[in-house]
Amino acid sequence: MRVAVGSVIASFALVTACGGSAPVPEAEHTKALADIRAAEEVGAGQVPKAALHLKMARDQVSTAERLMADDENEEASLVLARAQADADVAIALSHETTLRAQAHTLREKIEKLKKEAAATPAGDRTQSKDKVKSK
Repeated sequence: MRVAVGSVIASFALVTACGGSAPVPEAEHTKALADIRAAEEVGAGQVPKAALHLKMARDQVSTAERLMADDENEEASLVLARAQADADVAIALSHETTLRAQAHTLREKIEKLKKEAAATPAGDRTQSKDKVKSK
């Protein structure tokens, strides 16, 4: 019985000394911060839905930093993965808003050109094409 207890104590000491916890997720931390900066640069803070995800990403990085300070590295790694995902969503939502605005502007231009084309007599349209070709 004494040998078994001694073996258990020795095993526990070995696991503790060799670092029973996961390594500090520095790469994930750096990536999450970079993703947040990228979201800020594309204007995610100006788009309401994107701003919400950006805030969640920032909050998760803060939570992960506290977890890393408490040597809860596995949990911190998971929280940082969520932060990266939220920052990516913020970027996507920001891009979507920009693209929708561009599409709207293009639709307006197309409608304007259609109205101009409909208002221009057929003979004038032919002459306009000839002018463009000669230039």
